[in-house]
Amino acid sequence: MPPKSPSPPSIGRRRQGLLGLRRGRVAPGTVGDQAPPLEAGTTIVGDSVLPEAGTDGGALAPVAPHGEVVDVEGGATATAPGALLETVTAWLFRAGQEPVAVAPQDLAALVAVEENFVWVDLSAYSTDDLREVGRLLGLHRKAVHAALSPWQRPRLAVYPDHFFTSATVARLDPAAYRVGAGELDLFAGRNYLVSAHKQPLPFAVHLLARARSSPELVTLDAAFMLYVVLDEVLAYYEELNEHMQAEIERMEERALRDTSDRYLEDLIRFKRYAFALAQLAEQHRAVFTAYLRPDFPWVAGEEVEDYFEDLEGRLARLLDALADNREAVNGSFEIYVSQMAHRTNAVIRTLTLVSTVLFSTSIVISLFGSTIQGLVTDTTKPIGFLVMVVCIATVGATTVWVFRRRGWL
Repeated sequence: MPPKSPSPPSIGRRRQGLLGLRRGRVAPGTVGDQAPPLEAGTTIVGDSVLPEAGTDGGALAPVAPHGEVVDVEGGATATAPGALLETVTAWLFRAGQEPVAVAPQDLAALVAVEENFVWVDLSAYSTDDLREVGRLLGLHRKAVHAALSPWQRPRLAVYPDHFFTSATVARLDPAAYRVGAGELDLFAGRNYLVSAHKQPLPFAVHLLARARSSPELVTLDAAFMLYVVLDEVLAYYEELNEHMQAEIERMEERALRDTSDRYLEDLIRFKRYAFALAQLAEQHRAVFTAYLRPDFPWVAGEEVEDYFEDLEGRLARLLDALADNREAVNGSFEIYVSQMAHRTNAVIRTLTLVSTVLFSTSIVISLFGSTIQGLVTDTTKPIGFLVMVVCIATVGATTVWVFRRRGWL
């Protein structure tokens, strides 16, 4: 009988070497209460075929929600000679010590020490930067290729000694009603986590401060650092949601004042804009759920699992809020329609009053213009003309009084 392949190491609670049981849940086909390891190279969530690195990101527009509203990020670019690793920052975490910055060239030696944990961050990196980090840490070429490619939906793939996952970092352009879709790629392995992003992260400063003040990183390792990064991503989306709600409030106020066709065009664009943000956030649902699968042992141990269950719950609440935003945009349209109906009603009332007054006046003028002798006063004389004017004024005033008395004005 051929020997069994070793199970992938648990990076949560790595000191105990647990695979992490899912609180009594057992995956189908398992023996006892331990799930079998996923096959290396399995893509759990995401597209299985990626374009070649460095190709035009525009070719991937169809996979983005509402391509006419979303600007997708392209692939990584080649670096100039001598610029290697200038965009790489590495932090070493050890128990009882302050985190310190280390040279990227020392990564292989540092992660080999069980007591160390290293967080490597690549910002606005080049293809050579990530490939060199991948060589130092033994990252799988398919995972590196996925990170170098243009934007893709959030994905999760497992390899022999690490796994690869990604998240979408949305960037709003309220003036143009457009959403930028950038990619945050994460490689999690024993004693390290690599975060790679082609554009600077909007929450980079807060993320670094939080990581440096989190002693759990040493004991809970890459699983906890992954949680910290994803928690910051969710917090960032929550800020975007607050901004979107403020924009919706302004659109509703504008609907009460602006009845032009320009507002209706802006409202249509804004609706696509809000829907695109909601759909970009929605694409994370499958990945967040996959972290808690019984056969995904890299996020292991009850303590770490609690963190990821919290992430899943926060994502669900965020998606509900974004769905409410879409309904609120529809409410802005209803306000616009109601305001238009109100203005139209006011115009119709005014036209009705004018028509009624003119109709009554025309009758008076017709009577005074009659040629039947002795029927009316002769309008060719001053007294006759004055009587006609008084009659016209009386009829007009009476009509207006009747309209007001009945509440039509």
